[in-house]
Amino acid sequence: MSSPHKPTDEQQAIIDAVAQTQSNLMISAYAGTAKSTTLEMAAPFVKGPALALAFNKKIATELQSRLPDNFKAQTLNSIGHGAWIRALNRPTIKLDGQKLGKLVTAIAKDHKAQLLDWQWDCIRQATSDAMKAGISPNDQGSPLFADTPENWRDVIEVPTSDDFEFIYKLAHAVLQANVDTARAGQISFDDQICCPTILGGAWPRYPTTFVDESQDLSPLNHQMLTLTSTGRIVAVGDPRQAIYLFRGADANSMKNMRTIRPQWTDLSLTMTFRCPKAIVARQQDHAPGFTAHSSNATGQFLHLPHTDYGSEGDGGYDHKSLLKVASDINANFIAIVCRNNAPLVNMAFKLIRSGVGCQMLGRDIGTGLIRLVSRLEKSDATPILKFSETLTKWLDTECALAQANNKPERSDKLTDQAECLRATIEGSSPTTVGELKLILTRIFSRESGSIILSSVHRAKGLEWPVVLHLDPWRIPSKQAKMAAQSGDYSHLEQEYNLRYVCETRTKHTLIAADMRDYGTNGANGANS
Repeated sequence: MSSPHKPTDEQQAIIDAVAQTQSNLMISAYAGTAKSTTLEMAAPFVKGPALALAFNKKIATELQSRLPDNFKAQTLNSIGHGAWIRALNRPTIKLDGQKLGKLVTAIAKDHKAQLLDWQWDCIRQATSDAMKAGISPNDQGSPLFADTPENWRDVIEVPTSDDFEFIYKLAHAVLQANVDTARAGQISFDDQICCPTILGGAWPRYPTTFVDESQDLSPLNHQMLTLTSTGRIVAVGDPRQAIYLFRGADANSMKNMRTIRPQWTDLSLTMTFRCPKAIVARQQDHAPGFTAHSSNATGQFLHLPHTDYGSEGDGGYDHKSLLKVASDINANFIAIVCRNNAPLVNMAFKLIRSGVGCQMLGRDIGTGLIRLVSRLEKSDATPILKFSETLTKWLDTECALAQANNKPERSDKLTDQAECLRATIEGSSPTTVGELKLILTRIFSRESGSIILSSVHRAKGLEWPVVLHLDPWRIPSKQAKMAAQSGDYSHLEQEYNLRYVCETRTKHTLIAADMRDYGTNGANGANS
């Protein structure tokens, strides 16, 4: 396998460490530093069976095509899936992404419990969070945390002790039913991780394991590494791109991975081959030592109201300013990226009304919003005014629960969902709940247009010639700042990581602009 280019000094140090030692390697790699290419160049020096763990199926497939035949590239879910199949000694098992919700409904029926919408959601979320935390019913297998009410209180978000007892009783029953059905051969995506790890999977064993995106692993993922890796681990990732705390990732994953092995050799990749020099210079406070390759574009940073693009006095700037910037650098695509989804929905309607094609990344966002609408209001004929009142009451109740249970990330998510729905109502003026659902379906299924709309979380791993950071004032969120005032700085660090991820998505031009610069107030201006 030939090298795509002459290795840099940093890359050569990694190649030499893989080729000449059996050391466990912890490689800190900044954005765009060719970490996958570096692993590809080092891989031919690995002898014997080897595993390459990737963050998603697309990356795993790409890695498999680039690595030698002695490597097997898999996602953590897929390796867990196989370990559970072998443990059950079954040729196949059924994967059902809706399994947990079905179990909540069934258990509630068995207990003759008429659940309110928030109770159903709370039970489902609590059960999922308990699984991700490593809790097993009655401590079956090798759980990470004991099955005690005290540990369940960390994953159940309720305002009173009476509410806790009710939710805890049903969630615990759901968790037990989930294990029973998993052992019978029906699993969810969460089961692929927790069941073989906690209850006992039949794991393949590899003398060498490459781990990509190490900053995004969870404590259960760390345990999976100990089960499948018999020898050295080569972990590569960027701690400053750790932004998935809300999904259950370990906020200090790479630091905590060090407990898996007693000794590590630390190496780094600091030279980016993608990010423009002007953008790299902006990251020094957050990513010290970050450098740009000499061949990288100089690039530029613009604050739209202070440039020659657009004109003042007419209600703000519009899409023409963006298209002018893109035209100047001969860029075919523009990405508008924001911390929250609601301002993006608002912007989508503005672009559509202006006759500009756009595409909103994340069909699952639209699906989740439609599901929320259906849960809040069963009848499609319900007037939109009544639905809006129900939405406000729901948000107040849910945010109170989240704040009472010190869950700022959940409050962020719920507020953004509500603001997305309000932006859709404001932008399209539906008269009924049914019309609102149809509009959401259309917005999130659009697949054409040169302007792309994406949340920062969705944009991770992607890149565009021009990136507009919409409403940069939303970072850090007020919830993260409140958590920091209480002594929890993990959420604030995630916020600064979000800014870094957002700004390093551009290959040439980064623009900062507020929604109000486009002639609209955004989704109620909520800094959520």
